[in-house]
Amino acid sequence: MLFKLAIFTGCRQGELLGLKWTDVLWTTSQIYIKRTFNKKAWYNPKTKTSIRKIDMGPSVLADLKQWQRECPKTELDLIFPNRDGGPMDQSHMLNRFFFPALKKAGIPRIRFHDLRHTFASLLIDQGENIKYIQTQLGHSTPSVTLNTYAHLLKPVNQKAASRLEKMVLGESGDQMETRSKKRLTCVNVNP
Repeated sequence: MLFKLAIFTGCRQGELLGLKWTDVLWTTSQIYIKRTFNKKAWYNPKTKTSIRKIDMGPSVLADLKQWQRECPKTELDLIFPNRDGGPMDQSHMLNRFFFPALKKAGIPRIRFHDLRHTFASLLIDQGENIKYIQTQLGHSTPSVTLNTYAHLLKPVNQKAASRLEKMVLGESGDQMETRSKKRLTCVNVNP
């Protein structure tokens, strides 16, 4: 569930390890990021915009509900506790679970943070608004998101060009041809 939530929310590793069940907004299908757990300590998120609500799809929400039923209850109310009920150590999580899962799946070794990049890349690929992506990732500005992911933006977009023509000219595009015929006049420059 930890890996699925990373891929489908774009959360940073410390944000996931610091999540509590009270951070799940079941009625709006969101998780509320308001703390991180890194290097055995609790922190406030990186920036003001890192404190955010991240949308979840129905499948992820259903899996999270199932995980809540299976997850051991802890005093800290953590979504991903260690065996003792405390916060999970990041290096332990990587070495004991993440890297073995990659190997078992036949995926080359990647950083956990690459799951966040996967999330952003998939949103860009499906044409989501860059401002929406920025807010979901918790970047301070859309330009931070663009600077990080501009290489993924398509340099050619025939669908956008077609939508523009359809909006301006109507269904067939004949309107422009008709208008241009009305404006054209022949002028003989040789007397």
